[in-house]
Amino acid sequence: MGTSFIPFSAIIAVLIIAFLFASLPQVNHKIRYRVLYAIAIIMLLAVIPISEYMARDTKNSNNNYLLVLIFDIAVGYFCMYIAALLKFNVLKQKNQALENALTEKQQENVAILLEHQNEKKQALQQRELEWLAGKIKMFTEEEQKAILASACAFAEHGLIIKPSITIQQIDTCSQQDLMYFVCSAFFNMGKKRSDIVSFLSQVFPLYFPAGKSVLAKKMPGVEKIKEMREKENKSK
Repeated sequence: MGTSFIPFSAIIAVLIIAFLFASLPQVNHKIRYRVLYAIAIIMLLAVIPISEYMARDTKNSNNNYLLVLIFDIAVGYFCMYIAALLKFNVLKQKNQALENALTEKQQENVAILLEHQNEKKQALQQRELEWLAGKIKMFTEEEQKAILASACAFAEHGLIIKPSITIQQIDTCSQQDLMYFVCSAFFNMGKKRSDIVSFLSQVFPLYFPAGKSVLAKKMPGVEKIKEMREKENKSK
């Protein structure tokens, strides 16, 4: 037993050192798994010198001889297993950090894209509202302000707010003209046809006394409005 005791004790000491080293939080994961891989290789290679050392003692039993060798190999593979777990954790942390970085980058890109889209949308709304304001100059100043206030609420928030005053029907602006002005502006903003019908019927009740159903039939489609707008732009 004397011959087997020394290598057996050394293997146990190596196992304890490896276990303690693997559990040190202040040591970098990368260093820990590399050192454990090195210990595992040394333990597996130590089979040869241990065998030669124990073979010198003819009194050493075969059972002790095999037990020490098996224990040595088991410790080597155990260290390799722990090293593999540590390496897996390192790779997992790197992947998580990469995913977090990509997620943050994507969120930044989305925020930039949304901001750019909002700026374009606001610029488009402003341009179309200014165009509409230029088309309703035939109404009184008070009526113009009321119409534009309702148009702004509809453009920015999709809300249909009736003007504080009743918009009077005048000869210089027909039903067809009013439908063209309003539809052209809001179609370009991407508003739905049904919502524009509601806007016209509620903001200009004297122009469309028959209600939404009749107005919906009279109102021209998107393509017709675009064609009229293109003709107007070319004639300038």
